[in-house]
Amino acid sequence: MNTPPQLDFQFQKIILEKSHNFTNCEFIFTAINDFLHKYNRGYFTIIGSPGSGKSAILAQFASFNPHSNINIIYYNAQIENKNIAEEFLKYVCSQLIEKFHNSLITPPQPSPLAGREQDSNFLPYKEKQRGQDSNFPPYTGGQRGVLPDNATEGSWFLSLLLQQISDELAPNQKLIIAIDALDTINPNNQPPGTNLLYLPRYLPPGIYFLLTRRPFKTEKSGLLIEAPSQILDLSQHDLKNWDDEQAFTQHWQQMQGEGFSDIAMKILQVLATPENEGISASTILQRIHQTNPPTLDADIFDVEEVLENWFEFLQQHQVNKEIRYSLYHPNFRNWLAEKLS
Repeated sequence: MNTPPQLDFQFQKIILEKSHNFTNCEFIFTAINDFLHKYNRGYFTIIGSPGSGKSAILAQFASFNPHSNINIIYYNAQIENKNIAEEFLKYVCSQLIEKFHNSLITPPQPSPLAGREQDSNFLPYKEKQRGQDSNFPPYTGGQRGVLPDNATEGSWFLSLLLQQISDELAPNQKLIIAIDALDTINPNNQPPGTNLLYLPRYLPPGIYFLLTRRPFKTEKSGLLIEAPSQILDLSQHDLKNWDDEQAFTQHWQQMQGEGFSDIAMKILQVLATPENEGISASTILQRIHQTNPPTLDADIFDVEEVLENWFEFLQQHQVNKEIRYSLYHPNFRNWLAEKLS
């Protein structure tokens, strides 16, 4: 059961690259292990601003797993064409079948759950009564490694595999599916209201998801889960990993999108000033009008809209009921200031 399947070459390459840049963060591994011991299933999410090292942390965890009782399947959504649910499900389900084929009774025909799951990420999980539940079809044939035709239509097939694997895991065994860069997922290829990548709403015992993503608003998490969960925010720790010229360039390009509006450029100039350790939207607007009164027509809503679009690149601090904004790290702020000068 512990024989690892062959990793996708692109994933092998990125794990080597990312783990090479790893900064010693044993406290993060300790937090993950504590979660694994405390809960018998669940979602553990590492949140960090661009360049914070979260990808290196996940790659290190996946490549140097010292626990023989833990199986890890790694997926990176940053790779081209890997940021859609169909590719994720094809890869992960194939890996699960290859890795745990002795434990599975894989149905060769579409499941009646497919349509229902697509709408609600529903899994009729009954820990001790799975065999009596007609939604879980019995084995009737099929070829190892060949997925049902609609295995990527919702999470029904992934959930079925996870349930079957869970049933066969020893009490101390665990399966972790590690997904890097959940924030890069394109949700437009999925029905509205479904979980990103069709990640299961419910998890059976012994099954965990380890995620990394950039900061996000709660209402835009893209996940509805009913399982133990924990978030570790890297912004609360100084990881000393903030001097990556290539990463800064990438973030600058992402902030530009299809091009900066006049108001966006003025906001960025205010945020990039050396003395700015946190500034409110209203103060940003005042400074813009002080320097550009005759030429720029903007109001507070324009400023707030731009700031919301840059949410993942900003830190937010509340001071006396007022939200103050700053760029995610002083090094990036200084880099931008030089870029704009």
